[in-house]
Formats: sequence, C-alpha cells, structure tokens
Amino acid sequence: MPDHTDPLTGQIAVVGMAGRFPGASSVPELWELLRLGREAVRRFSAEEMAAAGVSPADVGAPTRVPYGADLAGADRFDADFFGVTPRDARLMDPQHRVLLTCAWEAAEDAGLVTGGGANVAVYAAGSLSTYLLFHVLRSAEHADGALTYPVLLGNDKDFLATRVAYKLGLRGPAMTVQTACSSSLTAVHLACRALNDGEVDAALAGGVSISFPQTAGYDYQEGGILSRDGHCRVFDAESSGTVKGNGCGVVVLKRLADARRDGDRVYAVIRGSALNNDGSAKIGFTAPGTAGQQAVIRRAIEVSGVPVGDIGYIETHGTGTAVGDPLELNSLAAAHRAEGTPAEGTLIGSLKANLGHLDAAAGVTGLIKAALVLHHQTVPPQINIGEPNPYLGLDRLPYEVPRAEVRFDAQPLRAAAVSSFGIGGTNAHCVLAQAPSAPPAHQDHPATPYPIVLSARDAGALTDLALLLRAHLDEHPRIRLADLAHTLFAGRTRQPVVHTFTAADLTDVRAGLDGLIADGANGQLPPGDTPLPLARKISLPGHPLRPQRHWIEPDTPRPVRRQPATEQAPGAPVPVPVTTAAETGTDDGVLEQVTAVLEEHLGIRGITPDDDYHDLGGDSLLAVEIVSVLRSRLGVTLELDAFGTLRTPRRMAEAVRATRAGETTGRALVTVREGEGAPLFLVHPAGGTNLLYVKLAQHSHSTLPLTALSFPAPTGGGRPRTLRELAALYVERVRSAQPHGPYRLGGYSFGGNVAFEMAVQLQAAGEQVEPVLMLDTHVPESYVGGRLSPGEFDAAFDVLSEQTSLMRGADLDILREEGFLTIWQANHDMLKAYYPDRRFDGDVLLLQAEECEPEELLDALRINVRDKSLWQDHITGRLRVQKVPGHHFTMFEDGERITALAAAFDDAVTRYRER
Repeated sequence: MPDHTDPLTGQIAVVGMAGRFPGASSVPELWELLRLGREAVRRFSAEEMAAAGVSPADVGAPTRVPYGADLAGADRFDADFFGVTPRDARLMDPQHRVLLTCAWEAAEDAGLVTGGGANVAVYAAGSLSTYLLFHVLRSAEHADGALTYPVLLGNDKDFLATRVAYKLGLRGPAMTVQTACSSSLTAVHLACRALNDGEVDAALAGGVSISFPQTAGYDYQEGGILSRDGHCRVFDAESSGTVKGNGCGVVVLKRLADARRDGDRVYAVIRGSALNNDGSAKIGFTAPGTAGQQAVIRRAIEVSGVPVGDIGYIETHGTGTAVGDPLELNSLAAAHRAEGTPAEGTLIGSLKANLGHLDAAAGVTGLIKAALVLHHQTVPPQINIGEPNPYLGLDRLPYEVPRAEVRFDAQPLRAAAVSSFGIGGTNAHCVLAQAPSAPPAHQDHPATPYPIVLSARDAGALTDLALLLRAHLDEHPRIRLADLAHTLFAGRTRQPVVHTFTAADLTDVRAGLDGLIADGANGQLPPGDTPLPLARKISLPGHPLRPQRHWIEPDTPRPVRRQPATEQAPGAPVPVPVTTAAETGTDDGVLEQVTAVLEEHLGIRGITPDDDYHDLGGDSLLAVEIVSVLRSRLGVTLELDAFGTLRTPRRMAEAVRATRAGETTGRALVTVREGEGAPLFLVHPAGGTNLLYVKLAQHSHSTLPLTALSFPAPTGGGRPRTLRELAALYVERVRSAQPHGPYRLGGYSFGGNVAFEMAVQLQAAGEQVEPVLMLDTHVPESYVGGRLSPGEFDAAFDVLSEQTSLMRGADLDILREEGFLTIWQANHDMLKAYYPDRRFDGDVLLLQAEECEPEELLDALRINVRDKSLWQDHITGRLRVQKVPGHHFTMFEDGERITALAAAFDDAVTRYRER
C-alpha cells in the first residue's frame, strides 16, 4: 500500500510513451510534426478512393470530401517477435496489433521490465473493428466465421487489453475501456486510481483507432461533426468540424516516489485527474454538456492541488466545430475562475488540427502532447487558424492561441492540463506538472568496469541492436556509462540470445559492440547484480522489430464491370466497351482503340475509361508491348514513363491526342507522385524507364513527392557517352526544376550509381545534398572488368529473361525493337567505365536485397560479387543499410516483396528534413 505520509503520494509519473500517428511513426516524430506546425491530414486521389471501394459516382459527388489522416504501415506487424502465428496475425484487427506493438515500445521507453508476472496493469481503448466488417467477413475464407473463436479473439474489443497483458506477461488488471472519444484519457484516469490505491506497481494506458478503408474520404453533411473542406480548423472563424484520423498512443505510469527510486526518466507528473458524465442535463445524447465539463475540470484541479494560475497550457478537446469550441472554452473559463485566478494569456491548443480526430486514441495523444510540452518547455504553434471564431469571445477570456512556437526559457512552464469529452457525456480532465529535477548522478569512475548486457530474439536482431546502439553513441557522445549500463541491465526485458561484456568507458562500449557485430553473440549471462549507484534510465534504441504485411483482402467483388477473358469462347474477339461520345467528350474513336488494346493485352473484358492500368494487373514490361501496339495502330509514340503515370484509358487517350497535336515535351522529368515538400529525384535503372518507381509509389504510404529522370531521347548530338556526362545532364534537369539545394537524390540499381555521381557534382558546385537513397545499387568495384560485346549482351538479356520473374513472359523481340535492350547496354557500358574520383560528403541510405542474384546472370553480365557495404569507402558520412526481401530482380515482385520494399522506402525517406 502507498505511504500516505509521503508528500509525493498521489503524484503519478509519466515515465514512458510510444505511438503511431498520421505522418509520424513515433513519439519523437510526433513532437517534430507538432513543433514544425505540420498537418498530417491529406487529400486522397481519385485512384486511392477507388481502391478503397468508393464508386466512381461517389468519388465525383459534390458532397464527397477526399480528405483524412491515414496511418502508414497499419497492415504490418512483427508476428514472430510477439509469438503470433501468420494465420492469427492475418485474422487480428490491426488495432490489436498496433496497440500491442506500441505497448511494448512504451515499456522499453520507460525501462520497464515485462514478463515474470510483473504487477503491471493495462487499461486500453479501441474503436469498432472495421477490419472485421470490411475485410475478414468479406473474404471467402471467413465470410461465415463471425462466431468462430479465432475471428472473435482477433477482433473483439474485449480482448484488446488482455492480449497485451498475455503477450507481455503482465499480471495487474487488464481491461478495455470504452467511453467514445474520451476512452483513452478515461483509461489514464483509471490507471492513476489503481496506482494510488497500491493495486499495481505500474500501468500501461492508451488507445488505438484505425478505420478501414483509410483513404475513402467521407460525405459532408451540413450540421454534422465532419469538416466541410477536409481540414480541422480549431478556434477558427471558418471552422466546420473535424476530420477522421488514425493512430495509437500508450503511456507508462508509475507512482512518482517509485519512479525516483528506480532512476526513471520522468516526462511529466499527473497531479490530478477526474471523470464524470453529463447525465441528462443537456439538449441531446450527442450534445456537449457545459455543466459536466465545468464540474470535471474543477474536480481535477481540486484533486491536483495545483493553483489555476500555474496552468500555462491547456490541450483542449477542440474538435473545430463552430458551436462546440465556444462552449468548451466558456466552460473552461468558468471552471478556472471558480477555482482561482487563471493566468492571462494562458495558451490553448488542439492537435486535432494536425492529426484529425483519433477517436479512442485522442485523449492519450493529447496527454502525450501536454507531457512533451512540459518536458521540452515549448508550446507548438496551433495550425489552421486565421481569424478566430467570433463566438469564442477570446477578448473576454484569459486564453491565447499560439500562432508560432512558444519557448519558456526565462520562466518555467509549471503545469498544463488536458481535456477529453466523449459523445454520450463521459468527460475526463487531467492536470500535469513539470517533472521534478532528477537527483544528482555520480561521476563515472574510469577504473570501474560496468557490465554491458544486450539480448534479442535471435542473432540477427542482436546484431541489428548493436548497430543501432553504435549509431546512438555516435549521435550522443556524452552519455554517462553508468546510465547506459543501468538501462541495458535493469530497463530491458531479457530475450533468448544474450551477449555480455564489460566496459570502463564509452570507447570500450564501442569496441564491445564492434566485436559483437563482427563475431556474433558470446552467450555469456550477466552477473547477478551490478554496482550502479544513482544511475538513471536513459533513452536508448529498443529491440529492432521486423514488421511484415499480414492482411486479408475482401473477396466481395467491387461494383466494376469486368469479366476475365478466360470466360470467352476460344478465338472470340475481345468486345469493345460501350463508351459513348457524351462520356468521352469526343467521337474520334481514340478512347475506344486504346481500351481495346488494353483489353487484348490484359485479357480483361469491359475495361472502363477510368479503370487503373496497374490495378488491372498491368506491369512495366507489358507497358512496352502496349506502347508498341499503340504506335502501330494510332501512329503516335507515348513515352514509356509517361504511359506509366497516365494509368487510365481516358488519360492515355488524352495523351495520344496531345501527341498528335504536338503538345508533348519529350523525355525529361516525370512526376511519379505529387506530395508535400521538396521532391526526391529518382534516376531510372538500366533500360531508361521509371515504371518500377510508379509501382513502388503505388504501395508507398509516404507523402514525399517523387520525380523521375528518364534516359534522354536521341538527338542530333547523340546521347551522353559516359556516366559522368549523363549525371551532368541530369544535374541540369534537376536544377531547372529546383535551382538550389538541399537536394534529394536516389535510384534503383544503375540509377543509384548515377545519383551518387550527381550528388558529388552538386557538392562540387557548392550545393547541399541530403542522404543519397539507393535501391540495391552495386558498388563501383562490382563493374571492374571488360565491357560486353553486343552479341554477349544480347545473350545476357536472354539469361535475364529466364532467370528473373521481372522479365519472364516478356516479348523480347518487342523489347529489342523498342530500344530497351540498346539503352540497357549503353547504361551497363557506362557502369563498366565509371569509378568515382571523389567521395560524397554525406550519408547513403541503402535498401539492400537479402538474396544474391543468380550466379549465371552475374557471370553473363560480368558483374563481380562485392559486398555493398563497400559504399562506406566512397562516402565521408554513414552508410545505413536496411534489408528487403528478394534479390536484385525480384525485390519489386507483387505481394509481400513490393509491400516490404515500399515500407522500407517509407522508413528511409523519413530521414529527410522537413522543408
């Protein structure tokens, strides 16, 4: 039982946190998003909405709002790490999987050892399982399985918190908490109660909300809670509602006295919380209740003992509705004035403007923001606000909306508060205080060796962990050895594969990690105790997870008018779809001819003008054949890269008409994907086309804009003959679109080599270049040796078609006729004659295929097998390597490989600075 004579009694420390949020894959990324005033709500394309199952009529409806805040990687989960079979992982609602992952990461962030019957509680909230409704139960395999145990266990809310307790080995209370939008802050309140009652030693509290499909947008209804224009404009005169967001947040809570005893890092302290319901004292069940809101705020302040004047920031419920925001602020002001004198200029905000409404995860995410505000002594700017909502009456209230970041340098921000109000009337409010100063730490004694203990699920993960720690030490050279050793020894759950060594200073730690990386685990168990007086837990990399896609696609057909060609009578002609002149806006027959060619080559009947080529099963090699046939039938040449971005028959027909009218500009820069910020310029692989990047962009959830460089068409002066000349040409093209850096460059295979040379040339011109992104790019040493003759390369091309699925089934004669082979050989010759003459002053991000290409193919192309880690010799910065499934020519294959590659790509581009 707690000691009620202790002055720290009743104070609950926030010692750990983790989450997944729109536009931010972690809590540190969330803080950067908020601090920089970024909005994760984005506009969905017509193709994304169609892929989400929205009918063409609904996509174009005037009431359709194509906005939302989707969560990247919601389909991915490290089932092996958590001991979940692939079958059960596919059945399990991603909400359960993401919450479990975040609970583990929050425990690691807190240095909380799980397992072994830890007396730790779990209070968690989730939203309705739309994955169950729209994926599992619409699949042929599980359409009749609504009442089977595997389906229920994987999707019902009842098992959300208990699964976390089971998988992490926690023996405190585990319960799902459901109070609508206020669920996760209610979970925090219940966790605080359990801690103050002495029921548990620690608690995980949080919530998750992920709705599928994520990219469908929504229908606007006047007077509803969803925004008219797709943006949540909290406190703004143009506010019209909120936007659905998807995410998860989890915090780890301990009694403050225990946290100080255990050397925990404390983000902030929950001094008081309260919970109530409006009852019937309001105009309707879904309406806000001002009396209930005032009462819950007053109660939390009374319990906290924090003077109202000390509360310098309030994270409001703030949904951005024209009526709800004024009611909330007036209730807040009334409660504050009843409890004391609020400070003039108290800052207010709501992260719903950044992330949308996270529903069951909204309250805990607001708590995380408030804790970070106190931890960093900084209030982020409130976005999407111009003229204040006149009904707020801000001139009569003691509150101010920060338009820019506010830092508390001179006088500390002592306290903050969080509100979360659920539809149905359950209101929650928390008051937080700045964490007390940590007790002074002793100085490291150089002669004192400390045990450094690492453990992981398997040997590969242990090596990855060592690499992460090595990089962390490089980035944080002033870490105290005692804190490092203590965190690894006392703040990590022990895994099966163990490695232990001793270190008297950080140089010894680096050497020990290097030894582990080179030689593998030694299997030595740590000593039974370790002398670490006054050591503190610090932030360190956690166990590396390897998420893979686990997903059930619905088999229920979409309302699309298609029929497989295999159902036709043998030899029957493919019928032309019924498309009228009124539909196309012209009667020149181009659309009908383009559609007929697509149906012939795709083997599908009834393709409509707005069907997507890639969704229909089209790939880059088939595109070469289709472009060839279109040229012979229509007398025009569509550039391959342009074809890859046109996607629909209607847009292809428009491009044919434009080409006939002389409106095309030829090969140069191709927009693969529009997005936010500075683009990543991707150089084509050997062969000169960028269709693989179009495929990658389809599976990528990043919003980074992608622009591709195509191999130049023949001109009177000919093409560049060397790789350096080609890089110089591409530098000109890039600078015509973006005159000054920092530049973002990358490429697959040959494209990575060219991007590297471009980076070197740009730096020589005084420009800045961010890390170069390479997709399985061979090092220059791999190409040392003689060139191939045309006959030898032609033979190698045949081997390539036999050995790799990338080429299998392609019409090689057409590829030769279209110049694909000629360009490939020209690019290969450039590599054979190239070796960098200077180092790149920066980092390289390498997505490396796990498997080696077939030896027969390497021999045919005279490519020497060299470790791609040799790229480190060509740069002054750091080589960051992430493995992806497949080999050089199979990593783009449909299914799990392209999904994993896209996820790794999305992870890599998060390293680019926001601009």
